[in-house]
Amino acid sequence: MVNQSWLMIVSAGFFIIVFIFLAAIVFLIYTTLELKKIGTNLKEFLKTTEESLIPVLKETELTLQSIRKISDDVGKITEDAKKLTTAVNDVAVNVIALSFLLKDLRESLLIRTSGLKAGIREAFNTFIKQLKERR
Repeated sequence: MVNQSWLMIVSAGFFIIVFIFLAAIVFLIYTTLELKKIGTNLKEFLKTTEESLIPVLKETELTLQSIRKISDDVGKITEDAKKLTTAVNDVAVNVIALSFLLKDLRESLLIRTSGLKAGIREAFNTFIKQLKERR
């Protein structure tokens, strides 16, 4: 009797182990199929995302090129503004120098004019005196 009950326990245990093993195989097959679906869906998602990102990346590249061109233009404009400022400064220095030269010329002409005026007045006075003396 002990052998028969022992045989039934072992048989029941073996049946349970086979059942668990078959359940595990079914679970692994189901999991494998689900992972395959997930992989396919992920592949489609990545393909769709890539297709939608390609135009965005191209537009971004064009935008960056435009920004670089604008930046280069701003650099050129800044350099031109510096050159213009330097030129205006040089013109201002030349105008100041010309002003000093004209002031010196005016003073020199005033002195010469005053001297010439005094000389002409004196010559005229002398001429009148000589005319009076001759009479």
